[in-house]
Amino acid sequence: MDTTSLFLGPKGENKQLLSELLKIVVNSAIDSREQYCVNEPSIFQNGYFESDNFKKSSEQIKENTKLICNYIKDSTQFSSLRYQAHMIDDPLITGFIGTIAGLFYNSNTCTPQVSCKSSFIEYALANDLCSMVGYDTSNIPDYYNASKTISSIDKIKREMETVYPFGHNTNGGTVSNIEACWSSYWVKFIPVAIKNALLNEEDLIGSKELTITLVDGKTNKLITECSNWELSNLNGDTSVKLPYQISLECNLPIERVFDIIKKYHLVSIGTFKFFTDNQINQPLFLIPSSAHYSLKKAVSLIGLGYDNIRSISIETNGRMKINNLKRIIKNCIENQIPIINIVSILGSTQEYAVDNIDEIIFIRDQVRRDYNFNFEMHVDAAFGGYSLSCIRDNYQLASPLDDQLLLPKELEIQEENNENEIDSFDPELIISGHVKKQLHACKLVDTITLDAHKSGYLPFSNSTICYRNSKYKDILTFSHYYISAGNKNIPNCGVFGIEGSRPGHSSIAGYLTHSIIRPSKIGYGKLLKRCILNAKIFYISLLIKFDGNNGNNIKVITIGNNPSNEVLNYLKTEIIDSNTSKIKPLDQIVSNKALLQILSNYGPDLNGVCFGFNFISPSTGELNNDYQKYVELNKMIFERFDYTRGPDADLIFGHTFLNDSYGGEFISTFLDTAQLKFNIPNYKKISIPLLRSTIMSPFIGETSNGSYFNIIIGQLLKEITSSFLISK
Repeated sequence: MDTTSLFLGPKGENKQLLSELLKIVVNSAIDSREQYCVNEPSIFQNGYFESDNFKKSSEQIKENTKLICNYIKDSTQFSSLRYQAHMIDDPLITGFIGTIAGLFYNSNTCTPQVSCKSSFIEYALANDLCSMVGYDTSNIPDYYNASKTISSIDKIKREMETVYPFGHNTNGGTVSNIEACWSSYWVKFIPVAIKNALLNEEDLIGSKELTITLVDGKTNKLITECSNWELSNLNGDTSVKLPYQISLECNLPIERVFDIIKKYHLVSIGTFKFFTDNQINQPLFLIPSSAHYSLKKAVSLIGLGYDNIRSISIETNGRMKINNLKRIIKNCIENQIPIINIVSILGSTQEYAVDNIDEIIFIRDQVRRDYNFNFEMHVDAAFGGYSLSCIRDNYQLASPLDDQLLLPKELEIQEENNENEIDSFDPELIISGHVKKQLHACKLVDTITLDAHKSGYLPFSNSTICYRNSKYKDILTFSHYYISAGNKNIPNCGVFGIEGSRPGHSSIAGYLTHSIIRPSKIGYGKLLKRCILNAKIFYISLLIKFDGNNGNNIKVITIGNNPSNEVLNYLKTEIIDSNTSKIKPLDQIVSNKALLQILSNYGPDLNGVCFGFNFISPSTGELNNDYQKYVELNKMIFERFDYTRGPDADLIFGHTFLNDSYGGEFISTFLDTAQLKFNIPNYKKISIPLLRSTIMSPFIGETSNGSYFNIIIGQLLKEITSSFLISK
């Protein structure tokens, strides 16, 4: 697949393909209505479309449509190469088309009753994303096609014995993150609720001798003899299968078992009564200081309050400080404070950093074995999740379970003879060893958030939460008969999440896109390796151009992994043309595979750059050491490159601030690097301005005029120098 063909283009250059596809979609939608119940009467009377009423109404509709379209023309054009701010870009043409195609059917995936086809598609798309994460999808049962051959008891046995993944669409990463926190919170205390139910409910007498294995993997005890501390630290896989085991032992429907358990669970009695009655200390969530604000929102919404969050400070490269994490875990073990979830970030919003997911998994295995202590793990990969395609070999997209959609297999699995060096190089070459480890570790975490409306290049709203173990969702279920799928076993993703109504067109857009460009090395990998490479080239170019010694008296301060002077000089030789001082053509850069491997270890973890500028003082010849002057300069730069300039904007960056939430060591290191020593405010009031550039356009380094970064850096140099002169 030629990935360039999937974009409309900054100037709408690919409009012919879009027009043809729109015609197919509209004609198909109209045809489906014409063929549906062909004898149905029309709501329009004979001659209506020649009437004055219709003509007046249609003219008003057209006029208002033109007015609205003209009004929104002044919106920021995220398709423009000038836009280098937030995690948003021009959606793929297939995203537009899938969305529009789905809109005609207005399906609601809350229930298959009003989303029959889109429910099948959502289920298939979610499974495809689970495969991209690395979850084992080989055990996913097909209850739809096996409905006549599998009994309810056999189904319960299979659910109890098998771990397989599950996912569903949400309207955004915030919702996905909230659901992940909610799920891990309620799953953690299922065993405590079961113990109380066994002690009080006659219906569960068949499970009075229920024996469990503690999280160390070697201690077996009757559940009724376990302490609540032990039960609060079971392996999550053990916790979620217990209701199925009880269902079999007591010969009760699984729905009845959950009804009984919930009487003793947080879901019914609430946070205060549950923890007070069971003498359990208030549990904690552990998240890095780089985390998205949705995680604080999540912990507040589930009733714990964000005072029960422990914020883990981050390293100077934006990654969670593992030693700080270890200290908090040690304290929790010693004081019997449950940890519900440790959240890692795969692509932080400001630093574009990737946390040490593999090290946290190692710590979890260690405390399970040595201390009978457990916590769940969630990865917020809203931004970086599709980067998993860069390590994933190609695999087959499954058809919807009703087998009524048969896609051409050769389109999905062919590996093409690539025409150029850029398409053909392995995405893993430009991904650092650290990031590769974390991508491979994702298959071991319990839940993960993926935003297709970010690095999946789909329209809003298109996020997915994926569960490693599908049973984690069961405790969340609130349903009623009018949204059930009846006895048809149609996949129903809508009853497990926070949202009720959800649009089917989001999944249709995702499935169509995945059928064309696979979430693997030969698909999305082609796009995202370009973005990561371009971000690293931009990062290195900033270090080279704004080193304080190039005659412009400006020095860039970056958040990322900086090379030594020796390595930087090598990268300058290989990336910058010595004759023109411009970035070399991208195909020339990628032809040097050794260069890519070296470059992979420097700059940001993913495709974005966070940076600020300081200046050489004309009076001293030294780097400015006044904090307030640094702030003034960077705020002037903010205003110059802000989105509010509208259609007149010639370059747009995002901006952000570093504050005390990052931890004293991070702030001190940044101030030392920038050599800021005077007029520094109180630590609690510090607010260090920085620019953000999210590199979302895959082809920014391959325009008809070469790398667009040459223009961006030239514009930056001109305007920063101007701002510097004004600020003096």
